[in-house]
Formats: sequence, structure tokens, C-alpha cells
Amino acid sequence: MAEDLVVLRGGSRDGESTNVPEGVRRLLAVSEAPGLLDVYEADGTTEHLPGNDDDALVLVHAGQQSAEGVAPELMHAPAAHDD
Repeated sequence: MAEDLVVLRGGSRDGESTNVPEGVRRLLAVSEAPGLLDVYEADGTTEHLPGNDDDALVLVHAGQQSAEGVAPELMHAPAAHDD
């Protein structure tokens, strides 16, 4: 399956990048706020990310929604950090 590289702008996941199935233009990410999801939507722009050959699609923070009723496999979980 083909994938697109995306970068998240705004919200609690600002600057994070990930690969998504080709054609995805809306992403739900676990928010820092309990019980909420950050909603990111494509804005039609791309951005170069160092270390990548292809530009990333930019997904901008469009707000938050309740996590109630959303299956966990449909959410983008943040990367684990070793602090």
C-alpha cells in the first residue's frame, strides 16, 4: 500500500511527522488533554523535512473532539520518548 509522509502543525503534536495511507487528509491524534483528540486536516501545502527525499503534506490543527466512541486503532498515538 502506498503511503504519504505528513507533518503536523499546531496543537499538542506540532512538528511531529508520520506516514499515513495514501489519500488520508484528516488525522486524529491523542491529545495531551484527557479524553480529547487533536484533529488535523490537510491544508493543501507541502513542506520539506530534512532527511526525506519527498516533501511532506502539511496537516494543520483544526480543533479537538471527544475520544468517546473512536476506536483506538483509528488514532495516531504519539511516539514514545525516553526522557
